[in-house]
Amino acid sequence: MGLRASNLLAFPWLARTMPKRDAMLGGAMRKPPANITIGVDETPPAFHLVLLAFQYAFLLCVYLVIVVIVVRAAGADQETARSAVSMAMIASAIGTVLQALPRGPVGSGFLAPPVFSAIYLGPSILAAKAGGLPAVACMTVCAGLTEILIARFLHRLRIIMQPTISGLTICIIALELGIVGLQHALDVSGEGTALFPAHIAVASLTFAVAVGLTVWGKGVWKLVCSLLGMLTGVAAAFALGLFDTRTLVSLSAAPWFAVPNPSYITFQWAPGLMPAFIAAGLAAAIRTVGVVSTCQKANDASWNRPNFANIRKGVFADGLGCAVGGLVGAPGMNIGPSLVGVSIATGVTSRTIAYACAAVLVVLAFMPKVADLFLQLPLAVAGALLIFTASIMLASGLQLMIARTLDTRFTFVIGLGLLFPLTRLVSTSYFENLPGWLGIITNSGLALGLTSAIGLLLLFRIASGHQQTIIWRESEDALAELGATLEKRAKEWGLTKDVIARGLANTRQTMELLREGQLLRQSVSMRAAERDNSLEIELHYKGLPMFVPDLLSQPELNEEAPMAAGLQDIAIGVFPDRSATTSRGAETTIRLSFDM
Repeated sequence: MGLRASNLLAFPWLARTMPKRDAMLGGAMRKPPANITIGVDETPPAFHLVLLAFQYAFLLCVYLVIVVIVVRAAGADQETARSAVSMAMIASAIGTVLQALPRGPVGSGFLAPPVFSAIYLGPSILAAKAGGLPAVACMTVCAGLTEILIARFLHRLRIIMQPTISGLTICIIALELGIVGLQHALDVSGEGTALFPAHIAVASLTFAVAVGLTVWGKGVWKLVCSLLGMLTGVAAAFALGLFDTRTLVSLSAAPWFAVPNPSYITFQWAPGLMPAFIAAGLAAAIRTVGVVSTCQKANDASWNRPNFANIRKGVFADGLGCAVGGLVGAPGMNIGPSLVGVSIATGVTSRTIAYACAAVLVVLAFMPKVADLFLQLPLAVAGALLIFTASIMLASGLQLMIARTLDTRFTFVIGLGLLFPLTRLVSTSYFENLPGWLGIITNSGLALGLTSAIGLLLLFRIASGHQQTIIWRESEDALAELGATLEKRAKEWGLTKDVIARGLANTRQTMELLREGQLLRQSVSMRAAERDNSLEIELHYKGLPMFVPDLLSQPELNEEAPMAAGLQDIAIGVFPDRSATTSRGAETTIRLSFDM
């Protein structure tokens, strides 16, 4: 049997000297890019904060339409529907705060509010028709628990949780959102009606105001571009007659203040719908990984790879928020890429906005008249805003997909990952006629695209390793040769200068410790390989494994040696992401892994 030890056994001082990654997310060590005017750790001026809070709250309310669709599919009466919408706003407020928490096991610490997502719309309608709101509530909680479970094992799934897949997720959602937005904005089903010209005019005006303020606006006007675009569109809709008499009567009859009635909340288990909700939870988790990765990149000018510890907390918060939505009888929530895109476009990513937005949502939950106004938002206005946010999302997703150098494998991963969802949108009847057991995947463009992309990515893993063997003879020649080899293969393997520097520095330090500890019986054989989006450097030699007792037993070393070695690592400022020591007889292998 082989003897295996983690890096904390082989290098125990690393446990005491390695900086916490979560601490690196603090404002003291993170410099925002030039396009971010108010960073995540900063607080906007009070007046701007209030305006931004209302903007995000109003944009969140647009997604309450999904709640209304599910409630109507369940056949709920008007009073139940109103209470469900109000409770959903409270759930949205809780989810927004959970995601913005900067410390603890829950929350990414970013301004990334959850919305009632289209990911859960299809499964929720099935649940509503099968068992009403009780089935929706129970199965949505199951989806949230699925996402929480995925968060627990996220690092083991990092082969599929990488910038390319994350960016692909955002792009697919942006395409679907943009198509829906265009259908509403262009009034595809209402062409030829008397109000068709007014519909197009309202949609065009809404989009023009939002885009114009984003491109040419300055100061507070740029910060509230979406809000002003929506208000302009609503005013134009009133003027051009898009609000009919029945809608106006309904808005007038709604009370200004009412406490939501939670008596409708019950639960009913629907085991036949578990596959659909598990798939939705998985898609939501991948979507969250992509959005949180975008948040990291948007808030750090030196970003070069995702921070999985932070992403794990974000996925956990998103799953918890989804479960909260289920507990109040609403469909699942998922982090809103569109709102993150708005924050990036406006250059304001302060998490303080999340807390202020949550407060506004709670107040609106007790104001049915205001809630009804958003639920009656004209499709022309909603469609224009969806196009606006989808455009921002699409650009962000494309940028994230090409954050690392693409090789031939990722060319096909991205290509098929985008073509399959687009084909489903064009040839809907073909996918609807496929066998029912395929519906879990083919009923969703996102699931179809991710399944094909991830499946192809895993297939390419079979032959993804590249190796280069170098013999070390206690000189700098071997290290120089290793460095030259890595530089030569940088484009093919997707290596950055930072990864190469860290790899060489750690390899040099390990060799020096082996030599100083008198653990070698012959020269070291080094192997460099690219596997699973990581650079792996293996050191093979005949001799004793690098364990603490072997090092401390040497006469030239003393009790300060671990501290000195730790200080050397701190001075270098680099550490392997993972390391392991394996010993079989006289053969010893040290493996150093560096995430790209």
